[in-house]
Amino acid sequence: MKTLKKGDDVRRVEDSQADMMVNNGWEYCSKELWRNHRPKRISKKNITILDEVISDNLSDKKKRKARKELKKKKQQSN
Repeated sequence: MKTLKKGDDVRRVEDSQADMMVNNGWEYCSKELWRNHRPKRISKKNITILDEVISDNLSDKKKRKARKELKKKKQQSN
């Protein structure tokens, strides 16, 4: 598999097809560019909004722990 680009279009193709495409104006690029360019798949489970309210009647230690867990959840969902 090779990664090719032409303008803003980035594609992964088989080696034999890549040779033909390079002759028609495409150029080789890094696989990392393809990874960053393709849309990310979002599962239906991750669509839920993680805006939880942290209760005021918790101790400071428990509040910090709850904020840390909430932050971790938000990073995983993005």
